Amino acid sequence: MHHLDTGQIKKLEIFRDLLPNEWDQLYPLLSHVWVIEGEQMIQQGDRAHCFFVILRGHFMIHYNDGRAITLNQKGDIIGWSSVSFPAEYMANVTALTKGELLCMSGPEFLELLQSNPGLVEKVLKKINKFIQTRPQIGYLQ
Repeated sequence: MHHLDTGQIKKLEIFRDLLPNEWDQLYPLLSHVWVIEGEQMIQQGDRAHCFFVILRGHFMIHYNDGRAITLNQKGDIIGWSSVSFPAEYMANVTALTKGELLCMSGPEFLELLQSNPGLVEKVLKKINKFIQTRPQIGYLQ
């Protein structure tokens, strides 16, 4: 199975600006997750426990009211609700293809961010940028 080395992971937009000591603190929180086509990864309303970074695959973020978008870019994020209040997923996420992601425990990631102001500045700015640059979430026809 395809595997990224730490050098490639560090080049992802969300991790690009981390200092070596910040990377050393964050890296142990990362785990690889592989999903199969059709797998529902996240259910709207569930407790948000994991923050994902896409490595490959196509994922549909869809709401119970019919709105949806598809994410498929390496480095896109899913599950940012796990580092916000309330820690509850705001949408459903389904894998449209088999895929590979990085996962970080939301509570552990949030604890690390709270203990390191430098990481908060760098990482939360990136998360906010991802959210703001996503296409408008329209309704399925």
